[in-house]
Amino acid sequence: MTRLGKIGRLMLAAGVALMAVTSCDAERRGARGFDDVPSLRAIWAGHFPLGNIAASVDYSWRPARVRDIGNPERERLLARHFDIVTAEDEMKPDWLRPTPGAFNASGADAIVNFARANGLRVHGHTLVWHSQSPWWLNLASAPPAGWTYSSAEPATLPREQAIANMQSHIEMVMRHFGDSVESWDVLNEVFQSSVNFPVRQDNWRSALRDAPWLRAIGSDPDGDCFIWIAFTTARRVADEINPGMVLYYNDYNEEQPNKRDAIYHMVREMNERFARENDGRRLIDAIGMQAHYHRGHVDHGDARFPWGPVNVDNVRAAIEHFASLGVYVSITELDVTVGHTGLRPLTPEQEREQAILFARLFQVFRDNSRHIRRVSIWGINDSASWRSEGSPLLFGEDFRPKEAFWAVANPDAFLADADAFLANPRAFLDSRYW
Repeated sequence: MTRLGKIGRLMLAAGVALMAVTSCDAERRGARGFDDVPSLRAIWAGHFPLGNIAASVDYSWRPARVRDIGNPERERLLARHFDIVTAEDEMKPDWLRPTPGAFNASGADAIVNFARANGLRVHGHTLVWHSQSPWWLNLASAPPAGWTYSSAEPATLPREQAIANMQSHIEMVMRHFGDSVESWDVLNEVFQSSVNFPVRQDNWRSALRDAPWLRAIGSDPDGDCFIWIAFTTARRVADEINPGMVLYYNDYNEEQPNKRDAIYHMVREMNERFARENDGRRLIDAIGMQAHYHRGHVDHGDARFPWGPVNVDNVRAAIEHFASLGVYVSITELDVTVGHTGLRPLTPEQEREQAILFARLFQVFRDNSRHIRRVSIWGINDSASWRSEGSPLLFGEDFRPKEAFWAVANPDAFLADADAFLANPRAFLDSRYW
């Protein structure tokens, strides 16, 4: 029998209800419950919280153009399987502060209200970033059409004005949400996408991304660089709102050794300085690993499909290296593409490959759970993912739990015998999870 035929027979044997594809009728799909699959949040409760993103609007760029908040089926799935939500876009600088006099928090407030009503926690993403940030925060004039953050023009604001804008933005945003947000990505992606030289404590600044905040404020090791200013501002405000608030540095490609080391040395320097000046306190509490991974190599210039297959051993090494600093580590934006871009849905072989990688990753996360504060998936189902061409998530069309879902539910059983597990998942999962 071909592998395709075997998988098809096993999926049929597993039962229509188990695989949650009960009807092609839209009305019945909307009314369908999710009690026929185990709760991922319950399964992983003893190790770390599971998170996901939420959108309160129909993004024009989102492939499926669907909002999560206000959609009963998507809301129920979020509440059943996850502990904590991150706004996909609505807490980013350009959304909240499109103009100097505006503060557009209605979308973010809707997400916070949903979380509060459903017993979920909220992580804030992100306070300071080179992308999705309004030009007036750090540039002297509006950029011309086609301008990118790697261009030398237009000029940045004078240093003191840029600092004032950064600080006022951080304060305004954090005070608005108060203690309804338990943690924040203070800085996002300040390092180059890939770092092509060995990084030490004395040269990590050479790996910084050439972007407006760096140009405007600088990274002087003998002064207050833009990283120090952002985190000390956020720490001061957090201490007034909630001293237990967790402050993150968040980035991608951190499994790459040179970039890993650049982030390590930056966090170490900032925390050691802050500890000297503040009775041993820590400035940066956590490092977020975005984890936008790929199963195989893709020759593609789009950042959504970065640079080839992920090395799971390097992921483990990065977690352990960051944890040695005494900070938390979180997996903040996990998704896994497979095959070539533009292939949806996945073939059965590709779906199995993807699931195996998810299983191996969750084994690594479990083995390091004493260091991990949370694991967040970046999206609910493939059609609404920012990387939808690569089918990167746990749920497929019509919220069908993919093999990746079951791999996350029990990585060990899936890797030991995926076919047996898929044929009867209840035999491998505690009944209290259902």
